[in-house]
Amino acid sequence: MSLTERKVRDLKPTGKQTILWDAQTKGFGCRVSAGGTKVYIISYRTNGRKRQAIIGRPSEMSLAEARALAGRELTAIRQGEPDPLARREARQAEPTLAEAVNAFFDRYCAVRLEDGRMKAATAQEYQRMWNRALKDWPGFGDIRAADVKKTDIEKAVAKRAPASRNRALACLSTIFNVFEQWELRPQHTNPCRLVERARERERDRVFSHTEFESLAAALSELESTQCTDPYPLHAIRFLALTGWRAGEAIGLKWEHIDFDTREVTLPDTKTGRQLRRIGEDVFDLLQSVPRWSQNPHVFAGHYGGAMGYKRLGDTFRAACAKAGIANARLHDLRRSYATHAAAAGMSVFAIRDLLNHSTLEMANRYVRRAGEAVQKAHDENAARVAAMMGGKRQ
Repeated sequence: MSLTERKVRDLKPTGKQTILWDAQTKGFGCRVSAGGTKVYIISYRTNGRKRQAIIGRPSEMSLAEARALAGRELTAIRQGEPDPLARREARQAEPTLAEAVNAFFDRYCAVRLEDGRMKAATAQEYQRMWNRALKDWPGFGDIRAADVKKTDIEKAVAKRAPASRNRALACLSTIFNVFEQWELRPQHTNPCRLVERARERERDRVFSHTEFESLAAALSELESTQCTDPYPLHAIRFLALTGWRAGEAIGLKWEHIDFDTREVTLPDTKTGRQLRRIGEDVFDLLQSVPRWSQNPHVFAGHYGGAMGYKRLGDTFRAACAKAGIANARLHDLRRSYATHAAAAGMSVFAIRDLLNHSTLEMANRYVRRAGEAVQKAHDENAARVAAMMGGKRQ
């Protein structure tokens, strides 16, 4: 006989497990345990094994809903699709986000670092973003990687400053793209894809002539009182004179420098291996840097390795404070170097090569920032056109 709502309601525990089968849908029934727990079940065979799976409880769905669900499940099983128990086992085997991210660092990043397809600094930045912010968001790491939604990502980056938010989103987007490659998520379901990026205010801080003079005086004053630690002071001077990135200066070794030709060969930069020339003043500066026999780095660290970013940054902030220079960052030295070159009339191509950019895009920004040079060009061209409109020849 077919199951009815009344029969399900009246089914009582008998001290042992009891099942009432439905005559309308073969393989569908209601089971009551010895303790009185009622569930709707389906019975089926898969891979030669007889199995039973719970599809719901009478308190959660009506009999009609349970019968319809049972019919769909049994039909799918007969067509060779995974049965409910197999799906449940697969679900339990799915990694949490924290587990999947650990695999991202151990497998994806490690292999690319070994093959030279990823910079060590990039891997370190991914690890830093995860360690400092993302995994500490309550419950974020415990979500299954397949279940992370756009709203979860938005919560994880909600309180971050614009630049930090965008870097975190870029990091997470890369991670979830890899998860799709590993089939931990369906294709084209990256939850970062539609999360709105923050608008960043482009930083345009440029050191003036007066500020460069004040910075130089502050560095000299610090050198006279801090003679046991001259390396960060020399590094700041070097950055001001070359426009290099801080990481490039920190990684510079004596073996990279050819003092005869005044050329530097950097084996690994942001854009790959590079050969760079250095100016005469830079050459003189490098000649004055003391060499430490146990450390191959030009700007030596305390323990035989490269100088740390924190040590360099702390010294730069101390020098700026002593010089009365506000709102300054180390990277402003690079921007200042390029902007003053543009203001002096240097071509965008020369600026590109000075900064070792692969395209003209960034060099064009510095040219646009060079207010004096641009203003002069405006004045000269306006005067030229005005003369022509007045019937004069220049």
